[in-house]
Amino acid sequence: MHAPVRAAIVEAIRDHGPISFAEYMELALYGEGGYYDVPPVGVDGDFVTSPHVHPVFGELLGRAIAELRSALGDPSPFRIAEVGAGDGTLAGQLLEALGPGDVRYAAIERSPGARTTLSAIEGITVRETLTDIDDPHLVLAHELLDNLPFRRVRGTLDGPREVRVGTIGDRLVEVLTDLDPQSEIALAATGLESDEETVVPDGAFAFIDELSRALTRGYALLIDYGDLGSPGGTTHGYRGHRVVDDPLDTPGEADITAGVDVAAIAARAEAGGLTAFPVITQHRALMALGFEAWVREELARQVSLLDERDGLGAVRAWTGRSRATLLADPASLGRFKWLLLATPGLPAPAWLVTAAAP
Repeated sequence: MHAPVRAAIVEAIRDHGPISFAEYMELALYGEGGYYDVPPVGVDGDFVTSPHVHPVFGELLGRAIAELRSALGDPSPFRIAEVGAGDGTLAGQLLEALGPGDVRYAAIERSPGARTTLSAIEGITVRETLTDIDDPHLVLAHELLDNLPFRRVRGTLDGPREVRVGTIGDRLVEVLTDLDPQSEIALAATGLESDEETVVPDGAFAFIDELSRALTRGYALLIDYGDLGSPGGTTHGYRGHRVVDDPLDTPGEADITAGVDVAAIAARAEAGGLTAFPVITQHRALMALGFEAWVREELARQVSLLDERDGLGAVRAWTGRSRATLLADPASLGRFKWLLLATPGLPAPAWLVTAAAP
């Protein structure tokens, strides 16, 4: 158990009563000794993301980014800021995919441990916040928004209540409190049935507001899991590649996440002056970027290896191709949502137009 994290949470509760779930997340994930002190992603971590599944993800995303760069008039240097860069796997793939050229890649991470890991990667600079970056052309956030602090609200037989965190003895417990009827969280609770729950993404909204100020002329691509009109799932965590149902169980030792209401994020961005293009699934995005052609090429390579009696190579080709199909599988990672934002006047790229077509 991460004793310092738990102690900080208990101290906050003693100081000002049951704390919001957003404050709990802030302490458990990002506080001193918190979960993100050391990058938890990868095969040896608690969960994997699309770049860890197969490097073709970075290759195809690189194609998408190259088109955005072209729409901006091929600026040199081309400044990319990846917020929530984790262990740097995606950064490495994108730098390789974008190839020779004047690319300035900034990896942004709050965690000192993550920044230390990222600083060992050649070709990137490491920063703590988006405000540390001067005039980015592209801001990229891959599986970031779902981990930013959010508040929870639950329907009950007596009406909606906010889910806060308190203590009973040595245990952290949920505490249901009344809502201010004029508050943002009360608005989110409209229409909730008993035992139904939703979230108010305070952290994600704050990030979008910061993003709106940071972009002078450029794009932002946000990739995450969720739905349109609701988060599309319940609050949970991950540890050891397994779902943790109780996010209060071991603060600091497990991820805490909930799906993203991508429509709400798009509306917030437009309120901040950005253009929000139609939301597409990762399945449709990757298909528009050439995933099917890549699969055919890999199949042909497997056949060629078999003809050359390289059985081990053929098995590796088959294994890699099979793993990569998860990226575009609508029942797996293919269900993720891609939201492209832009400063006014910039066009939608061809891959987005193709992916969004009926």
